Order: sequence, then structure tokens, then C-alpha cells
Amino acid sequence: MSRLQAAALFCLACATTQAQTTLDLINEYPATSITAATDLQFADAVKTLSQGKLAIRPLQEKDNPFKGVDQVDAVTSGKTQMGTLFGGIVGNRDSLFLLTSLPFAARDFKQARAQYDCVRGALQAHALKLGARLLYVTPWPPSGIWSVKPLQSEADIKALKIRTYDATSKAVFERLGAQSVELPYSALAQKLAAGEVNAVLTSGDGGAGRKLWDQLPHFTAVSYSIPLSYTLINEKTWAGLAPDQQAALSQAAEQVSAQAWAGVEQRINENYANMRANKMTLNTAPAPGIMAALNQAGAAETQAWLAHNKLGSQDAACLLK
Repeated sequence: MSRLQAAALFCLACATTQAQTTLDLINEYPATSITAATDLQFADAVKTLSQGKLAIRPLQEKDNPFKGVDQVDAVTSGKTQMGTLFGGIVGNRDSLFLLTSLPFAARDFKQARAQYDCVRGALQAHALKLGARLLYVTPWPPSGIWSVKPLQSEADIKALKIRTYDATSKAVFERLGAQSVELPYSALAQKLAAGEVNAVLTSGDGGAGRKLWDQLPHFTAVSYSIPLSYTLINEKTWAGLAPDQQAALSQAAEQVSAQAWAGVEQRINENYANMRANKMTLNTAPAPGIMAALNQAGAAETQAWLAHNKLGSQDAACLLK
């Protein structure tokens, strides 16, 4: 090969490298969780759809340099380009993002999807006010209670020191007399090790990903809510992309979100099998007294949330979908 040919190949390689744009995508959950797995699928889809011109670099769990609500600020300020953020985290900056995780608002995934589709436009508008754009959502399996001891009565709920994931769930358990602390998932391990919490409100998916069975061998499937994680991109980052890159992101987002909604129910059985294999005790038919107490407290907090947020009639009607 002549020097001229070598130089030409070098310049071609440089041009190819310069043509590719890389965007970081943060997520505090491990790759085994449904949200992190969806992000990995998103990265693959973007690479294919953009023909290699756009790359997504997932930064998950310990690779994510931001924690808790700082993740929201990192995305909206442009410190990182993208983030898949649990609804309870985004809700600390705009409480509308808690609408789809209000207690017992959705009986099943079909209803949860209908509620999200109904409020999607409002969520996008609120995301833009924060300085970000909503690309897609990922549903979680229903939230249950992981605990040191089995939960058999309302008195057992009252004895909990429970990690909750947003202001509403914190208030629900406080209504029942429990000690409740709102924590991002990244802060949980330290609190568990110190004995500061003896229960966690989360799905089998989130808990299984963190192997909570090492400290919390009981799971009560109360189906408190079907929460969402929101994947946001900084609005200035979005505006700086070429139209074909934006199209690749949008198409990939629709594709992977549809896959997540289609596959989330199957993950429940997979998670339960994994939990049983690790000698957990699963209570899939909680005591009526527990469910009655949770539903009553949940209804009261939902009304308080609606009164505080003063939704328009159309957004409020989404809860009836």
C-alpha cells in the first residue's frame, strides 16, 4: 500500500469517526431490570436505524455518576444527554409524573397503558418545561412489599420501617402508622445494611435485580401500583441532532417501548420463579385486612394529590381509563 493510499484510508476512518454522535444514557438500575434491559435494546435499535451515525452509551447502576433526583437535574441541565428515570424521581421536579403511579389506580397493564396514552401529551409538555423531551416509557411489574417478616395483618404493616419511592407512597404508609422513608434505589443498600429499613416497596423486578432476598425473604404482592420509568433527552441535545438522527431516536423509542409493554407481564412469572429459587416466601393473596387498609389509605392520598395538583378535567379523567 502506498503512502497516499494509507493517508486516504486514515482520513476516511477519521471522517467516519467524526460523523458518529455518542449520547450517554444514565439509569440507576442494573441490567437485569426491565428498564435497563429496555435501554440496551434501545441502544442497539438506534445503532441500526441510524446506520451507525448515532450511538447510545448506557451508564447503568454503578456506572451512572448521578444519584436520586440529581439524575433529573443532570439531564435537564445537559450534564448528561439522556436518562431513564423512575417516575418517583422525576416527580420530585414535577408531580404530574406521579400520576401514572398513584396507588391502585391501574388494575392491570392494559389499564396502565391506557392511562399513560391518555396523559402522554401533558407529560411531554411538562418535560419540555423542565428542559427535556420524553422519548419513551418503560412499565414496571406491580409494586409489592419485600420484608424481613411475613405480613399477615394491619399491625404488621404498622411495624414496618419501609422504603417507599415517591411522596405519595411515603404518605400512604405513614397513614397506616409505618415509618416510611422515600429513597432512590441507589441509596437502599446502605440503609438495609444499617438496619434503618426492614421493608421495601418495589416490584419483583427491581428487587430481584438487587437480590433483596439476602435481607428481605418475604414478598407480599399487594400490587400497589404499576409505575413507569421515563426516558428523557435534554432538549438542547435533541435540537442539535440532524433530522435523520432524531427520526432514528423516535423510531427506536416507539419500538422498544412497545416491546416492554408486551413483555412486562411475562417478567412477573420469571421474577417469582427467581425469587422462589432463592428460598423466598411469596404471598400472592394478601390478607383482606391489609388490602382494605392500603386501599383506604391510597384513596385518601390520591384525593390529596389531586387536590394539590389541580389537574385539568381531561388529565384527571385519565385515571378513569
